Amino acid sequence: MSNSRCHTRTVARVAVCLVLAGSLPPAADAQVGHRPDASPYREIAGKYSLTLFGGQSWGSGGKVEVGPGGGPLGGARFDLHLAGPGAIQLGLALGSFDRVLLNPSDTVPENRVLGTTSQSVILVDGGLNFVFTGEKTWHGLAPYLGASLGLALGGDVPEDTLSGFTFSTKFIVGPQLGVRWHITDRVLVRFEARDVIWRLSYPGGFFELPEGTSEDVEPLLDPRFNKQTQWTHNPMLLAALGWVF
Repeated sequence: MSNSRCHTRTVARVAVCLVLAGSLPPAADAQVGHRPDASPYREIAGKYSLTLFGGQSWGSGGKVEVGPGGGPLGGARFDLHLAGPGAIQLGLALGSFDRVLLNPSDTVPENRVLGTTSQSVILVDGGLNFVFTGEKTWHGLAPYLGASLGLALGGDVPEDTLSGFTFSTKFIVGPQLGVRWHITDRVLVRFEARDVIWRLSYPGGFFELPEGTSEDVEPLLDPRFNKQTQWTHNPMLLAALGWVF
C-alpha cells in the first residue's frame, strides 16, 4: 500500500515538472545554445560618434562635363544614434572636382573645349539612417541605409572666363548605404557608398549658334533635345575612422 502511494506521488511530481517546463515562455528556449558572453550581438557603447572620412567622387559633370565631376574629398561627420534603429547625421566635406573649360561662342566645334581645371566644392548635409541591427552590433558590424540633404557651395574658377557657366550654391539630396565596424567599444571604422544629386543650369549661350557660323554647325547643346537644367548623379565611396562616446 505504501509502495503504491509512493509511486503515485512520484508520478504526480513528474507531471508537475512537465507542466512547469511546458509553460516556460518561448524566449527562454531562444536562449538555449548561446551563453550571454558568446552572443554575436553587442550593445553599442555610446549614442554619439565623430568620424573623419575621405574618399572619391565619380561625378559626370553633365552632358558637356562643364559641371563639377570626379575628384577626391574629405571631411567630418557627427552621428547621434536614436532609440531603436534610427540615427541622425550631420556632415561637412570639402572636395576638389574636375570640370571642363568651354568656349561655346567658337565657330569651330572642335575648338570649343579649352581644357580642364578643378573646382573646390563644400558639402554641408544632414540625414537620417536606418541601422539594421538597431542599438547593437552583429560581430561588431552595424549596416545601415539612409538618405541626406543639404547644400553644395562651389568655389571660384578664375580660369573659366568664356563659358558663362557658374556652379555656386546648389541643393543636394541622395541615398547612402554603409556599414559601421566597431573595432572596440570606442573606436569604429565606416565604409559608405552614396550618391550626391544636384542640378546644373546651363547658360543660354550653350543653345545658340555663334555669329558667322555656317548652318551645318550645331550649338554646344541642341535646344530640341536638351533642357536648360539637368540633374546629375555623383556616386562616391567613403572610408572613415571614428570615436564613440
